[in-house]
Amino acid sequence: MENPLPPSSVRLCRIPERRGTGRLTSALAGLALAGAGPAAADPEVQALALAAGAVALSAVFVDREVHTEPDYLTLEAGRFDPVNDVQQASALGAEYRSRQIVWWKLRPFAGAGFTSDRSLYGYGGARLAAYWGERFVITPSFAIAGYRSGDGKDLGDPPLVGRFGFDLEYALQGGTRVGLAYHHMSNGKVLGQTNNPGTEIVGLTVSSPLR
Repeated sequence: MENPLPPSSVRLCRIPERRGTGRLTSALAGLALAGAGPAAADPEVQALALAAGAVALSAVFVDREVHTEPDYLTLEAGRFDPVNDVQQASALGAEYRSRQIVWWKLRPFAGAGFTSDRSLYGYGGARLAAYWGERFVITPSFAIAGYRSGDGKDLGDPPLVGRFGFDLEYALQGGTRVGLAYHHMSNGKVLGQTNNPGTEIVGLTVSSPLR
């Protein structure tokens, strides 16, 4: 039976064109999401925030459709701390991405993972998917994460961090997506932490639609 959905397993519905003030409001909202979070003072996060703001603007002015997605279960395998290279480890994680829109084009998600150094982390937040054609999807996201270092890298005390980054995915026929993920985690010292070493997780992802 032929799949009635396009290759990215989404359906599109066009929203009415906003007037200038509406577009500006949405753009500023996207930029606010990009700049929010405990790690906003971190230079790496500032760079990520600018990139996320550009994606938010494209979601306002270029990719105007509201994309109806299924729920996704995403698995990730990669490396912990490969850029800072202080205490690298292998990392595995899983994430649930809801199809529900909480506001504008923002959708909630939650996930957890662990490293080969017995570090554990869990997080929840919001994501914004921008579509480049039918198959490419770039998604900035921000989440609040809890972290236990185990034998791995210490990210400060209390161990509450912001998790901020991007997923770049390619949609296969049938809706499954494969991609590359980059996410930074740091505390910004907003809860009185005395150190803010920060880290990142870079990995390969597979996202399967839950029907």
